[in-house]
Amino acid sequence: MKSTMKAILRILLVIFVVLYLGVEIFVTVCLLNYNDQKVTVFGNKSLVILGSDLSQEYKNGDLVVVTKGKGDEVKADDFIFFYNPSDQGTVNFAQVNKVIDSDGYYTYLIGNDYNVYYEYYVGKDTQVYNGVGGILRVLESRWGFLILIILPTMIAIIFEVYAIIVEIIELKKEV
Repeated sequence: MKSTMKAILRILLVIFVVLYLGVEIFVTVCLLNYNDQKVTVFGNKSLVILGSDLSQEYKNGDLVVVTKGKGDEVKADDFIFFYNPSDQGTVNFAQVNKVIDSDGYYTYLIGNDYNVYYEYYVGKDTQVYNGVGGILRVLESRWGFLILIILPTMIAIIFEVYAIIVEIIELKKEV
């Protein structure tokens, strides 16, 4: 009975460690793929963490995976995500009133007088993961990274140094 319980606990520990390492690697990769606006970008996909409600579909704390297409794919009346160049790290969501094509360089008119240049265009095709953005926001924060990754790593290093010292002391006692 005790050996079965130990085996189950060992399996649960392995599952926990594998899940923890998976989350740790994912968060590190997300942080390494930050762009200038502090948004994680993998190729043409951006992981946008919403800090406020943008519409009935997009709520505060949602993780929205936004796919950036070609500039000519955006049409008038499409809703797009775009960076606010005056407020670093802010992603906005609005309806395009007009698309201006200047020899293949696209500008999107939002409202009556707000131009969004293609370089600030994030995308329009999305997948929404409700509530996941709030978790990822905490994990990617300075304190979240410290508590999730740095602190456990330091504890593991200290434990390993301690184990090596104990081994050396044991070897010296045997000699």
